[in-house]
Amino acid sequence: MATLALAACGCSPRFNFREVVLAQARCVIALPDKPQTVQREIDFGGQPVAMQMTSTGIGATLFALGVAQLPAAALAADRIEATVAWFRDGLLRNLQGRLTDSRPLTLAAPRGRTLRAALAVSADGRLGDGRKARLAARFYVVDDLLYQLVALGAEGEIPDTVRDTFFESFRLTA
Repeated sequence: MATLALAACGCSPRFNFREVVLAQARCVIALPDKPQTVQREIDFGGQPVAMQMTSTGIGATLFALGVAQLPAAALAADRIEATVAWFRDGLLRNLQGRLTDSRPLTLAAPRGRTLRAALAVSADGRLGDGRKARLAARFYVVDDLLYQLVALGAEGEIPDTVRDTFFESFRLTA
């Protein structure tokens, strides 16, 4: 299904998806242009956490995959929901956004990998230039890694099929 959607969107001159293998993060995702990868340190409740962000922008749109190794305390069963909420709320603050949808997800994890949390969110907010924006994000915690997938654009800039192609292309590797 994702391959068919990828092929359908891949011929769009605006969104030319290409598969990106992130071996160290043990995942694969399709991005609609040549990606760039940066690493930055974030303050996660007083503890520094390195996040690797692989992203691409097409005009006013952004497609990104952030990967961070979480501290053990953040992975505890009684903390995992708060951990995901902390990253979700950070995105909302950056966007001056308002959550419009939040729902649990599933994700196929290869043998030997453990899915601890999976959440889909949507939000409305504003871009830096003041235009109305739409955010769609997916958060997965697998083993000790957080995967944060983000599709962000001005209102009406990201067709549903393009957004779906991006999210459906994400898969874990062994």
